[in-house]
Amino acid sequence: MKRVLALDLASTSGWAVGEPGMLLAHGSIRFASKGASHEAIFANAFDWMQDKLGVYGPTTVVWEAPLPTSFSRGRTTIDTTTLLFGLPAVIGLAAYKRGIYDIRKAEIALVRRHFIGENPKRALAKRMVKHACQVRGWDVTDDNEADAIAVWSYQCSLIAPEQALLATPLGRRMRRGTR
Repeated sequence: MKRVLALDLASTSGWAVGEPGMLLAHGSIRFASKGASHEAIFANAFDWMQDKLGVYGPTTVVWEAPLPTSFSRGRTTIDTTTLLFGLPAVIGLAAYKRGIYDIRKAEIALVRRHFIGENPKRALAKRMVKHACQVRGWDVTDDNEADAIAVWSYQCSLIAPEQALLATPLGRRMRRGTR
């Protein structure tokens, strides 16, 4: 069976791991204290990833693809850009070195349409995804963790298409045995 480790990579990163239909664990992590160097963040991310790979043994690693820098021209810094594009490189390296070659990127618009049925602006989407997790019974501490669960759900629906329906209101009613 496939086991998916999904990530929302940022200064505070969300993660979720499980098999299609069964979320095993999820959380969020800050790889280093505020103001730490990129090298410190990347080194800690690599070590964290090695640990999670050993504990959960995923067969697939997927992360929310960072948006091209042209999407936020004038509102982002080189430090932010380095982090948002560096973390996927480090995470992908860690997975590859452990023999995991099924490494994917998920477009946020597709993830949101799958998980909440639409792709609203960022602030509203974050609230909606967190709420959707809570409705499904997943207690999340922040929107990073919620986004990772949404990425996990999306990737699982690609691996096991029968899981796609479970993310919808109809699927939730079917699981509870109501119509």
